[in-house]
Amino acid sequence: MDDRLKQLMMERMRRPAAMDAVRDFLQSYVYDADMDNVQGIVKHMMSVNPRTIIDGVEGIEEILASPLEPGTLARLVAEDANRGLDDPSDEGARAWLQDLANRVRAWMGAAGAR
Repeated sequence: MDDRLKQLMMERMRRPAAMDAVRDFLQSYVYDADMDNVQGIVKHMMSVNPRTIIDGVEGIEEILASPLEPGTLARLVAEDANRGLDDPSDEGARAWLQDLANRVRAWMGAAGAR
């Protein structure tokens, strides 16, 4: 196989950075959708392209475990997920993202087990 082709394949297979994966996941599957719709999307995507769901939930878990600049989680939820929370602070966003990650893991079934 050509070295250039190998490099291109490796780039496409490389896991995206956590924040990029979370933003992609929120914008693609969560933005302006209710949780019943998100559940249906997650279950469908697990049958056709599970990588995007896995990257998204792992990204959420990674950023929740990482030190971030103040306001990062709040902006992520407000802008990328289009959610207005009762508690729009980083702590409110952290709780919402943790709940989302837990739900997605449950919807993923056996593939989502850690």
